Amino acid sequence: MIDYTVGAPGGALRRAVGPYVGYAERVPTPLARREVAVSRCVLVIGWGAPLDVRDPRGPSGGATAVTSFAAGLSDSYVDTLTAAGVAEGIQVMLDPLVAARILGRPFGEVANRVVAVPDLDGHALRDVRALPSRLAAATDWPARFALLDRAFTARLADTPPPDARLSAAWRRLRATAGAAPVAALAAETGWTRRHLGAVFRRELGLPPKVLARLIRFERAHRLSSRAATAGWAAVAADAGYYDQAHLIRDFRTFTGSTPTRLPAAAIDGPAYAT
Repeated sequence: MIDYTVGAPGGALRRAVGPYVGYAERVPTPLARREVAVSRCVLVIGWGAPLDVRDPRGPSGGATAVTSFAAGLSDSYVDTLTAAGVAEGIQVMLDPLVAARILGRPFGEVANRVVAVPDLDGHALRDVRALPSRLAAATDWPARFALLDRAFTARLADTPPPDARLSAAWRRLRATAGAAPVAALAAETGWTRRHLGAVFRRELGLPPKVLARLIRFERAHRLSSRAATAGWAAVAADAGYYDQAHLIRDFRTFTGSTPTRLPAAAIDGPAYAT
């Protein structure tokens, strides 16, 4: 059984930080889950029963026996295995450019990887590394959410914003649900396509075309409930796919399954929340 408590970040944080999802779960036996790819950083600050994050491409991108971690942008799904016991914590989805400032590194460094919070280096990140114990000691969920507000606000105040041209290109890609051509993004930034790709890889971890596919796939995810009445071909068209075959290809890549075989929990449930 799992209990969720959802809170909204305060003030300006709401523009770039997803809801705080507090969770408390008793796991009687090890529990396996499939986590689909998302275009945001998944930050989990937890305590109690640990979990393993397993990348299907090999162990280098996963993590073993972690309770608090940040997952970079990925071009594939991962599987998790939660140990038996009681698991608690908070999951938050961060815009990758915001996550880079909170984690103190270009987000490209954690692409296709999971980094345990205790392994984050640098003196300036000591408050981030202290979050698991501080959250566990807090009296209730509102107090924990307020603590995250203070920690995130302090990190953003101490770090410079990203290049305005990168931010604009990333917002444009999101606003068009991945439909903006790479050539148009390059023209709007004043960069060459090659330089735009290099900046995206360094700062976000994936090239623009892959990120466009990922964002388009997420739109198809959100439209999945329509498939029962309208059909998957209509969902593909509404999400910006050329045809249903391309939608199925992306579902296989980002979920490890076809749309009709993907469990509903993988679509509707919070990523990684144990």
